[in-house]
Amino acid sequence: MRAARLHEYGKPLVVEEVPEPELGFGEVLVRVEGAGFCHSDLHVMDGEIPILPVLPHTLGHENAGTVVRVGPGVEGVKEGDKVVVYGGWGCGRCRYCLQGLEQLCLAPQWVGLSRHPGGYAEYLKVPHARYLVPLNRLDPKEAAPLADAALTPYRAVKKALPYLSPDGYALVIGVGGLGQYGVKLLRLLFGGGIIALDINPDRLERAKAYGADFALNPKEGGDPAGRILDLTGGMGVVAAFDFVGSEETLTLAVGVTATGGKVTQLGLAGGAARLKVLENSRFEVLFEATLWGTVQELREVVALAEAGRLTPIELEYHPLEAINEVAARLRRGEVGGRAVIVP
Repeated sequence: MRAARLHEYGKPLVVEEVPEPELGFGEVLVRVEGAGFCHSDLHVMDGEIPILPVLPHTLGHENAGTVVRVGPGVEGVKEGDKVVVYGGWGCGRCRYCLQGLEQLCLAPQWVGLSRHPGGYAEYLKVPHARYLVPLNRLDPKEAAPLADAALTPYRAVKKALPYLSPDGYALVIGVGGLGQYGVKLLRLLFGGGIIALDINPDRLERAKAYGADFALNPKEGGDPAGRILDLTGGMGVVAAFDFVGSEETLTLAVGVTATGGKVTQLGLAGGAARLKVLENSRFEVLFEATLWGTVQELREVVALAEAGRLTPIELEYHPLEAINEVAARLRRGEVGGRAVIVP
């Protein structure tokens, strides 16, 4: 089968022939019909997040497709089933896995980001049927981004709901693929105002179309913190979601969050959050870096999407052979929503 593999950090992926996976007890083979290309993959390819245990390696942690074969002992799925693949695989034994928080596993085995090859290939071997969420209405290539681009902000918004009072504002920093789903989910689950911030005018227009009340470009109109405080009557936002994670954006998020509010970091741009009460932070501000989501939360996201309540962001589809062109366009900020590889 064909797969796009990383042979060396800092180098393009190589599309080449590799053996088709063989199944053992409890394992499932999925024909990949959609694999979302995530900005995290760029961090891995560049060596900024050197978590791969060995090279070459097949990336791709946002996958959906059709079950083509099941190993002995598999129950609950069968050949021909359409599925989204949950990617936060764990050891199954640590305290986090036993609570259903496999993405927080002490020895994570995430698909495409560990010893397990990912979905930038024609077929994907899944170690257990519990990682497969069934699709009843959605096309797998449309559903693939739900496994991360929607799941990650869903968990963050869900955990912030106690802070999201309807008379307050939420701030979304960075409205790429995850941030756009973040705006959609806030509009779906939160009754207050939404402020979106990005340096890309096209993304800001999408944010407004998806439900943001205000769309701010920090390169235009002066101090963004001052503008956010003006919009909120000096109070600040009750919750800030940073989908970038740089030093600059984290500083902004902390600085504009109201007393008793929450800052959530989702982006991994290498910044460090600094909170010092009476200097850059108000009292009782909570900071949390959320990670991905659970299998149950992916089921909830799929349910929202299949019911038509969570509609897709702008998706574009590309063959496996174009994967390095997709990576280059994502680096240049030319992907409006989510690019999906269709092996």
